[in-house]
Amino acid sequence: MASRNPLIVEVTRGAVVESSHQVIGVVVDETGATKNFWGQPAFLTYPRSGIKMLQAIPFVESGAVDKFGLSDKHIALACASHKAEKDHLTALTEWMDKTGIKESNFICGPHLPYDENAAHEMLRKNQKPTVLCNNCAGKHSAIMSTCLHLGEDIAGYDKFDHPAQKRLRKILTETMKVDHSKVVYASDGCGIPTYAVTVQQMAVGMSTFINPKETPARKLAVDRIIRAVSAQPFYLAGSDHFVTSVIEKTQGRAIIKGGAEGIYCGFLTDKKLAFAVKASDGGARAAQVATAAILLNYGGLNADEFKALSKHTQPTVTNWRGDVVGQIRIAKGT
Repeated sequence: MASRNPLIVEVTRGAVVESSHQVIGVVVDETGATKNFWGQPAFLTYPRSGIKMLQAIPFVESGAVDKFGLSDKHIALACASHKAEKDHLTALTEWMDKTGIKESNFICGPHLPYDENAAHEMLRKNQKPTVLCNNCAGKHSAIMSTCLHLGEDIAGYDKFDHPAQKRLRKILTETMKVDHSKVVYASDGCGIPTYAVTVQQMAVGMSTFINPKETPARKLAVDRIIRAVSAQPFYLAGSDHFVTSVIEKTQGRAIIKGGAEGIYCGFLTDKKLAFAVKASDGGARAAQVATAAILLNYGGLNADEFKALSKHTQPTVTNWRGDVVGQIRIAKGT
């Protein structure tokens, strides 16, 4: 049932609820009409990396993918928050070779790989991370590739008035049904503008992937993105990631994407539903468990799939010795 009350995610230790999170969620149908909600759908936030699949539309729609001879893994990386595993970096380097983009062109800045093993190896070798290690390097590669294909100067591609950002605002305006030239914006973690929208508008934007309403070219682009992330989920997130695991297990029936500060967005291709969630305190662990519950309740994951992915869908709390001492779960009655 729709509720003004948010989903409550509890973190237990023994018999006691040690912490709890409030999660706002909205589910919409293929027309963008609300099917269910928890908390306040009008909660204003930044979608961060949760909408990277929408931001990848110009890359595909413009013809840049074909112009540079790129493949599904590159489209998936354009939508990705990758972990800088070896194959991620190899594919990004290949992408640079095909387009002529140089590391000095990226404005996203370096950070250590999200993959713990890759980060440890880099530290052992006394290596410094490059911009390709940035989880958003694929998105930035896609933005620059689109500019190059359209004959635009890539310098300053992060600036509000650059053609690349005007193009992204147009896409987000069309898909979320809110004028992005008039909303509050700030710098995302990777340096490009991120725009403040409601959880409802995020869900409406994701409904584009189950019913693109603009042009035949938009439908072709959206279908190609869906095929790419379904075929190459490793490049969308990385090894043993919740996102990768859900897409692999469902063979693309359920496609999800996380973002910083407790964001998840996604859609169920066969159920013709889309959704967005936001943990009000930014807790990623809460957003993940809430997303898993929505997937189960709406058929994105069946009971067997939900159980098989229990590491992600029903995570446990452990002590430093590895003993299970608690659970992260949806509170009863929510």
